[in-house]
Amino acid sequence: MDGTYRNEEEGTTVLYCKHHAPKGSVLAGGSKKNFTPLILVVSGVLFVSLFRQYTDGINGMMWMMDFMGIFLVTFGLFKLTDLKGFKEGFATYDLIAKNVSVYGHLFPFIEIGLGIMYLLGYMYVWQNGTVLVLSVVGCISAYKVIQRKDEVECVCLGTSFAIPMTWVTFTENLIMGLMVFFMILL
Repeated sequence: MDGTYRNEEEGTTVLYCKHHAPKGSVLAGGSKKNFTPLILVVSGVLFVSLFRQYTDGINGMMWMMDFMGIFLVTFGLFKLTDLKGFKEGFATYDLIAKNVSVYGHLFPFIEIGLGIMYLLGYMYVWQNGTVLVLSVVGCISAYKVIQRKDEVECVCLGTSFAIPMTWVTFTENLIMGLMVFFMILL
């Protein structure tokens, strides 16, 4: 069991694992903040992207493309491990996924496709623009959840890990947006 989830609609408290908790349930008593999976995955992405630069020497633009590519593909693949759960979790906080049901199903594939393009060395204006828009929407979505002080799980790594929506999520999206903005300027 991952915790006690409270069903807000019925006003009851029942033991559920996070994966089987009914829609509309929230973790009772607040969630334990565990960023270890996120830190490990981002560290791995950082390490692999730097390692790819080892043979030819570090090139800032190529490193950013490698980082973005590895990041997007890795995070997209985690989301595919439970696409239905990701879609449901994503719709609890993402501004677009709340209003466009199919977007939650498409998002991991969009993310993986954009990541592959970065890894293949493609960097189109529309590609960077798309990632910039996704980052801005992610920042706004995270900011709204944080301001409301909602207990929402971030599904950036899918449903495999219980990562709370905090300023870490906001910062992750902000850094991606800034990297892409910098790539657009160059």
